[in-house]
Amino acid sequence: MKENLLLLLLVFGVLQTCVHADVKDGHQSATVVSVANHETPSNYAGDSPSDTPLQAEVHSYDIGIQMNCTVYVVRYESALDYLPSVFAPNHAVEVTLQKHAMYVSLPGDRELRMRIGSRSRVKEASCQ
Repeated sequence: MKENLLLLLLVFGVLQTCVHADVKDGHQSATVVSVANHETPSNYAGDSPSDTPLQAEVHSYDIGIQMNCTVYVVRYESALDYLPSVFAPNHAVEVTLQKHAMYVSLPGDRELRMRIGSRSRVKEASCQ
């Protein structure tokens, strides 16, 4: 019985290591190429600015991230006026792509999910 339990624990440990390794293999290297403040337009159309409805203040940034020959523009939104230091131009980042989202690795083994707003192909000789 003890041998079966030990064997089961060993197999479980090996499987857990393999699953963790597969998750890390999905990361790809990319480079931040642009950071721009995104201003949300007001939807108020009245006469007096004092009558505008209250809105939650959200700080938004459009971030261009180049991976291989494609630039993805993702939106970072925060309730605080804080932009992580990894989002600096010419800074290398590790990303994972999904259909409509990009996961960016942050320091401290955290990942940030951001919606992909657009994609564009880079027009360089090395990308053709």
